[in-house]
Amino acid sequence: MAGGPRITFERLTKADLPLLHRWLNIPKVALWYGVGDDNHGYPTMDEVIAEYEEKLVPDPKNHAFTVHLDGRPVGYIQCYRLGDYPDYAKELDEDPDAWAIDIFIGEDDVRERGVGSRAIERLAEDQIFSRPAVTMCFISPDPGNKRAIRAYEKAGFRYVKTVWIESEKAYEYVMRRGRDRDG
Repeated sequence: MAGGPRITFERLTKADLPLLHRWLNIPKVALWYGVGDDNHGYPTMDEVIAEYEEKLVPDPKNHAFTVHLDGRPVGYIQCYRLGDYPDYAKELDEDPDAWAIDIFIGEDDVRERGVGSRAIERLAEDQIFSRPAVTMCFISPDPGNKRAIRAYEKAGFRYVKTVWIESEKAYEYVMRRGRDRDG
């Protein structure tokens, strides 16, 4: 969109951890996004460090970024190959060569303005579908997170199924999008 707000991504760094800690302790974020396998909300700084420290070093299975709107950090986004997390891929019962995205918008003044949808679309194009062999991408919000589900639909994702994720002791509303936006 020419002339509109510009969304960019910066690799997650150690300097971002206090920002993640603040965001993860905002009630609208903590309601749906936490740390650890149990998706623990309102984490301490030590819990944030433990959760995100491994994501500070880029490697083939780790693609973690802060989302920037016109240069200002406003959220967190990550993507990963399902097969790099075999237990999760098995629970989803999906192709291990497909990729998945997780996101949250941390700043209240930009939430519900389409930033999440646009960030997901851009990340899917830049980081996922830029890989020739990748044809499918997934995102799996909590079934009760209607705002996120609408945002993901705007980004081209379509509902597939609801599954129980044993490791998280929670249901996920599995949505997918194909390379050509056909989920």
